[in-house]
Amino acid sequence: MYDANRRNFFIRSIAVVAGDIAIGTALASACLWLIEAATLGLFLSFIAWLLTALLALAVSQHVIHPTVQVLLSDRKLDAAVDTIHSLLQSAQHQLQNWRMA
Repeated sequence: MYDANRRNFFIRSIAVVAGDIAIGTALASACLWLIEAATLGLFLSFIAWLLTALLALAVSQHVIHPTVQVLLSDRKLDAAVDTIHSLLQSAQHQLQNWRMA
């Protein structure tokens, strides 16, 4: 059971980091577009970047992390890992039969 909890924690951690990177990149692109389109000065550009960073943190905390917890529950992760494991065993069995023929 301990290995399954560690595995699930690792999968959730990768999902959260990927979501955080995606949100951060999207918001940084939007901020860059805003700065270029509005030709903001240095101070307003700094304020735009600061607000974007705060928005990225808020979206990560209130959207990404809860979504990952709901979508990647222990039950769902265990079912997915069991399914992949059985598919790989079946493929390995088919490959061994193919080699014997």
